[in-house]
Amino acid sequence: MEYEIGLGFAAGFASFLAVAAILGLTHQVEQKTPDRTMPFGLFLGLIVLIVFMAFVEEGIFRWLLVGVASRWVGFLPALTGSSILFTIAHRPNGALSFRAILNLMLVGVILGVVFWWWGFWVAVAAHAGWNLAEWGLGYTVSGEKTRNVLPSPAIRIITGEPFGPEAHWAATVVLFVVALALHFRV
Repeated sequence: MEYEIGLGFAAGFASFLAVAAILGLTHQVEQKTPDRTMPFGLFLGLIVLIVFMAFVEEGIFRWLLVGVASRWVGFLPALTGSSILFTIAHRPNGALSFRAILNLMLVGVILGVVFWWWGFWVAVAAHAGWNLAEWGLGYTVSGEKTRNVLPSPAIRIITGEPFGPEAHWAATVVLFVVALALHFRV
């Protein structure tokens, strides 16, 4: 089980690194210098908060809305409903463009499948891996409004995209590749 959790974390982390690489290679990112250095205690506390947020979201959207609800309505309706509610839950973080909605739905489906096949902790690890890579590299975690709550050690802003990486075509490409890999169980 520890192997699967580690693999889930690595897959989430690597998936966001792929998004960041595409953003960098296509010159879609503006990097700014933070006003001050982040104290170690705050840095560590934010890491714990990001992992905790992944735990809570997976508990609600995958364990409860996929795992428990699927007993009454079946897997596909539970997965679809969970993905829709997951997307809606991210609306307070910023305006959702069509691409942000598509990408958040894809994330919901991917994490739902990960949960279904490998379990709750692997889904938490994959979710936390993505969010930690995103935050650690200085991007907003699911919307620009989170930057005040989760100040990162660097500041990277995507040109013309106020929601952040989850609304960019680079995320769409990476998420479709991940979804295909899961479909074919690569």
